Amino acid sequence: MEDEIIGIVPSMSKSKMLGLLSDTFTLVATPDTTIFAKVTNDVMKQVVLESREKAKAEGKGFFGKWGAQIKGSFRYAERYAGMSAQAVLAESPANFAIPNAGISSIKVKKKTTHDEDNFSSDSWHVTIQSDSGKLKLTTDFDPKGHLQNIYGNRVK
Repeated sequence: MEDEIIGIVPSMSKSKMLGLLSDTFTLVATPDTTIFAKVTNDVMKQVVLESREKAKAEGKGFFGKWGAQIKGSFRYAERYAGMSAQAVLAESPANFAIPNAGISSIKVKKKTTHDEDNFSSDSWHVTIQSDSGKLKLTTDFDPKGHLQNIYGNRVK
């Protein structure tokens, strides 16, 4: 089934405006298409509301509802597993898709930065080369395994 969700990679940031700002996307893959679903305030509000309502239905009190809201905001990407590819794409005008057949390579590089206090932080830079050009994304976790499960040996 070409509409089946085969992989989800959350928290992929795409720089805009000279790298000072970025948009965050969730990569949602089907056998034929990769959809980039923008994480919007409306989506996050909806996830938090649904988490709160579920906690309320389970009879949880104030702190239970509050905890559910926090967990829900961290697990927003899981909701795409139960959606169709068309529904994911239609969720926001900022969402876009590229055909998997057009993806020639995906490179993942780890970068470590140090601040003035010698505190280091890691980020992973993902470059997707496709027929429509290069798409550069950044994330705070190593997505290589997730991407290899979806795209196989195209991931380097």
